[in-house]
Amino acid sequence: MFNANIAKAAENETFNLEYINGIMEFINSKYAGDVDNNKLLEGILKGIFGSLDPYTQFYTQEEAEQFFGTVEGSYEGIGISIEKQNNIIVITKVFPGTPADKAGLIQGDKIISIDMKSTADMTAEEAANHIRGLAGTKVTLGIMRSNGSNVETVEVERKKIKLNPVTYEIKDDIAYIKLETFNANTEEFFNEALKEADEKGINKIILDLRDNPGGLVDQGVALARNFVPKGLITKLIFKSADTPDQEYNSYLEKPKYKLVVLVNEMSASASEIVAGAIQDTKAGIIVGTKTYGKAKVQSMLPILTPEAYDKYSKMVNDRLVGAYDLINKHSVNPLNSEVLGWIKITTGFYVTPKNRMIDGEGITPDVIVEATSVIEGIHINSIQKLSVTWKPTLGDDGIDVYNAEKILKLLGYDIDSPDTYLDEKTYSQISKFRTDRGLYPGGVLDFTTQKALNEAYEAIRIEYDKQYAKAIELLKNQ
Repeated sequence: MFNANIAKAAENETFNLEYINGIMEFINSKYAGDVDNNKLLEGILKGIFGSLDPYTQFYTQEEAEQFFGTVEGSYEGIGISIEKQNNIIVITKVFPGTPADKAGLIQGDKIISIDMKSTADMTAEEAANHIRGLAGTKVTLGIMRSNGSNVETVEVERKKIKLNPVTYEIKDDIAYIKLETFNANTEEFFNEALKEADEKGINKIILDLRDNPGGLVDQGVALARNFVPKGLITKLIFKSADTPDQEYNSYLEKPKYKLVVLVNEMSASASEIVAGAIQDTKAGIIVGTKTYGKAKVQSMLPILTPEAYDKYSKMVNDRLVGAYDLINKHSVNPLNSEVLGWIKITTGFYVTPKNRMIDGEGITPDVIVEATSVIEGIHINSIQKLSVTWKPTLGDDGIDVYNAEKILKLLGYDIDSPDTYLDEKTYSQISKFRTDRGLYPGGVLDFTTQKALNEAYEAIRIEYDKQYAKAIELLKNQ
């Protein structure tokens, strides 16, 4: 049956089915173990689709669920990031407004137990899986704070957590907005940043799309509509006659922002849709280095199991391996259990408003500024400003410690390879930084120290991040 299903699924005269059948017979005759035909089929599909281009691949149901969670920008949990440091599960970040934040959890808290189960032998991934769960359910964490020895029990109700891909700050008369990816929440959080800029009368924007790999086309279009004047933003051209080409337009009568967009060689896909539309319509200035060059568009399509393929081929007298084709052509909805997995497949490509197809070519910036070189092994634009929400001390872990160490190292202080752990060496260098700034000695990252480090980082950024500095210069001169 398995060989027959393979034959049915690949009716291409250039596809050597006899050879594939020979491989299957070879496995069945030689392999000294149990053969799972579904696993073999998954392997074959991964090979077939993975050979088409770097963006096309087969996902199992479990892999597809994780992919959708990333693209949708949400998951069910409590809103923390964790790492394993010195054999202890440590909270490295608490996202604002989440159940974890409301329950009083902070960076540096050590998770000793999850639902009364010790985390001593758990990996960070295993701990995360235990903490996540259905919205409305609760998880009980055993928390040890700072250098204390007492374990506090904290019960947190899980909720649907939205992942925010936007960070921003307003300095003087410029709003700097950094976008990590285009997930389903991009428009919502980006509009919050623009709203604050509007309320403060800011009309100069730096949009940082460096290292942004793209994501959802509709989110890229939604963002572009804030800047691109009325007219075409992008056109999607599909191969299948069943999928009509799509044009996405802006309806903005009069752009109100002076805009600089930062890009680099890792700005791709939806990032290039935005940058291409802004460049073609002269809605802003593109600064940086040539972008990645990905104009291909992918779709996620479910495919049937071999058993479901046989069943529905007989039922509708049509050989269809795609579940959506079965639904659209015959109004037959297969069960979820009848879906083997999902194919992320290149189904078309996009062009810019001036009909440029940039796949493999990328977008050349209006102002070319070479990427910031790595200083002391640190990428300048990878640093985030310290949150000024807690006061890490000796033995604490957290993202703020990591960023503090990066800044201190760039300032010339004696810091080992930056990590999230505030050890004795870092403690001593924080104390030195404090005295150098005219503050009382001490290695605690208190709020005064964090603010001083943030100010120091801004000066470093202007000095070393030439692309960012050029954006500031261009906007100041407008």
